Amino acid sequence: MSRYRSYGKLDDQYRSEGDVAFLRMNARIRPTQLQPGEVQLSQNGRMQKDGTWQPRKGLLTLSGAITIGADALRLPYQIASAQRTANVVTITLTDTPSSAFVPGNLIFIEGLTSFSTDPNGQQTLVDVSFVNKQITFAQTAGNESFSASATTLAFPASSAVTKLNFTLNDDGINEVFGSAVFSDPNSDNTDDYIFTATNNVCDILRLRDLAKFKVKYQGSNTISGRCDLLQAFNKVFIFRGDKTSLESTPVLTSKAISSASRSGYTITVNCTAHGRVVDDFVTLSGLGNYTDNPNTVYKVITRPSVDQFTVTSEVSGTANYITSGATAQHFNDFSLVPSGDYTVASYIVDTAISAIDGEVAVSETGHGLDQGDDLEIIKGSAPLDLFAKQSVKVSEVTDADNFKFNLDVENVSLGQNVSLVLSKPQAISYFVHQPATPFAVINQRRLWMPYFYDSAGSPQKRSNNDEIIASDILDSDTFDAIGGQLKITGGSADYIVGLEPFTENTLVVFARRSIHQVTGVSGSLADVQVNVITPEVGCSARRSIVQIANKIFFLSDQGVYGLEFLDQYNLRGLEVPLSEAIQPYIDRINQDYVDKATGAFFNQRYYLAIPIDGSTENNIILVYNTLNQGWESIDSVDSAGFNVRDMLVAREGAENALYITTSEGGVHKVEGFDGGDQVSVQAGTASQTKDVISKLTTREYDMEAIDRKVFARSEIHVKSEADSTSNASIDFNSSDPDASRTGTTIAGTFNGNLPAGEDASIRTSVRLRGYGCSATITPSQGRPFVRAVKIDARLADRSQTSTI
Repeated sequence: MSRYRSYGKLDDQYRSEGDVAFLRMNARIRPTQLQPGEVQLSQNGRMQKDGTWQPRKGLLTLSGAITIGADALRLPYQIASAQRTANVVTITLTDTPSSAFVPGNLIFIEGLTSFSTDPNGQQTLVDVSFVNKQITFAQTAGNESFSASATTLAFPASSAVTKLNFTLNDDGINEVFGSAVFSDPNSDNTDDYIFTATNNVCDILRLRDLAKFKVKYQGSNTISGRCDLLQAFNKVFIFRGDKTSLESTPVLTSKAISSASRSGYTITVNCTAHGRVVDDFVTLSGLGNYTDNPNTVYKVITRPSVDQFTVTSEVSGTANYITSGATAQHFNDFSLVPSGDYTVASYIVDTAISAIDGEVAVSETGHGLDQGDDLEIIKGSAPLDLFAKQSVKVSEVTDADNFKFNLDVENVSLGQNVSLVLSKPQAISYFVHQPATPFAVINQRRLWMPYFYDSAGSPQKRSNNDEIIASDILDSDTFDAIGGQLKITGGSADYIVGLEPFTENTLVVFARRSIHQVTGVSGSLADVQVNVITPEVGCSARRSIVQIANKIFFLSDQGVYGLEFLDQYNLRGLEVPLSEAIQPYIDRINQDYVDKATGAFFNQRYYLAIPIDGSTENNIILVYNTLNQGWESIDSVDSAGFNVRDMLVAREGAENALYITTSEGGVHKVEGFDGGDQVSVQAGTASQTKDVISKLTTREYDMEAIDRKVFARSEIHVKSEADSTSNASIDFNSSDPDASRTGTTIAGTFNGNLPAGEDASIRTSVRLRGYGCSATITPSQGRPFVRAVKIDARLADRSQTSTI
């Protein structure tokens, strides 16, 4: 529709309004109140620095899910309620079902009562709702409700495998409870690894070549709840809340493989001094001449000698591998950090001991020992020099100045003047080992952590939740319970949620209802001061705390807030929530699980994963663009089983990237794939590719007049990426009266997709009446750029009659 060159007095002139750049999203105020550059909705989109909008790239699966094996599930699930309606039985569970419930697979129901037709036994699963915690199966019978009790159970298996509260743990993996990045300072490549802590092993992925490793936890130790991983002092710590923390010095040991072969399912590896024993993990790397790739991580099955071991492959076959450059590699396992009484060594010196029939007699004035005390042999003259560094126990206390211990040594008489130096541990009351803790941070070469639990072998809960404690400098094991302990909130009704190092001399302490700063942490802790920043806003999710230049972003009950560093003396909170523009999404957060929210800063964007609409896991990601100073997108993945456990920034080769880990153990690279979201939610199955469902809804254009208008036409500028064609649907929606028009597509306009690298101006009719009108662009092929949107309208309906 062309414009007239001139208008008469009674003509209604066409007015135009639109946007030539898209900068931020605002879902809080009325669409007609948005400013130029603001949009109502940006779903799975990115707003580029030139003002264009484009669908985001997809997730790239680097490592698939590692949980959900049949031997690794926590079974069963307790049934809360059940009923049959229209030949469909709906089971509501007390907990969110895992991805082991797969539609089409067999399940087993046990314990339902009060029925006319029995719903118990083996059934074929029809559907799963992770949000509503429901599973359904078909059964032809009348409508009825069933009775459920504490012993009414649903099994994601064809039979009742086990009973409630039992965890199958034959090296299976139930869940991922935490993850972190480890950078190997000893590697020539300065490799980055992602450590993923599961219930009974720690999975490790090297990003450079996607090599996989596994390490064990000491003894029978496991992880049963959310944990936190941290690299500090060339170690990786796993903080387990009320349990003693685990630590490892992740040195990668690599041994050359001289020969390797497969016979059936058994791979035999010859490797000099391999250092592995049965049940240890080992990664084979560099083997050649294969049909099925043997280069992965295994558990050692047999150890015929110090130079040979065998592992079991998932596939059978016969092969003699090429071993030039091949290696067997492994990391150090995790062990418990020291606990119990903090001791220092004191020494017992006797220059003339005696030994008769394996019993050594020692004289030491006021030795202070009791039967059963531990001692260590430091050094001695012959024949005791053979037992240096050996531990012994006091077997007899003769008197206050004499004691004995057992040692398989030849007889020694007093006249031989055989000397011996022993060390005995001596407790120091004001020093403690590392306390059990849910998390810690490193700042000014010290570990800082909440002081919720003590450092006993079986940690006990302390009487408060508002204290922190710091380690000695460069010492993760020594904590001063007097000089290094600080009370933060003064005993108010508050508790510590998170810690964040800020500047060279400040530690910010986030409590649930307040925020504090600890200054003077760079040297001696004698002059440390604690000051409150704000008593009105606290942090609801520790992992949401992210430092960005001179600001700290975090999630509170009221939304996302920020702290800003003004000068060396002033740290002030922002008055208005950063998330004010997306408050409708903040209001949808499931507050029962808000502590799982996690954030990261990458590529000038603050990513915040949150659980909404009843989800118990993080199911959407809010994206804030610091360059545009606004919220850029609401990201989600089109898979009910996908969730975000942690977001990590790590280096893959020469470039940093953002990675997502899931509770199922998947590791995904954000915006790493151009053909959709690669999603892995179940072990043993290939990752699925899901479409990235993106959408842009512009602000509502009202031509700066409250009159009703006739929206006649629109012009939209788009462009295809250089290497792919594109298509999108274009819809228009008017308000007062509400109406919509659909059916316009890029392909329909040009009789085919927009060719790769081409830009176009799409002109289309709108034909709607109302107060305001917006456009919605929904890409369906490729990742087209949306560069500008304009709508033309003229004032209409000037009568005095009201309409709705």
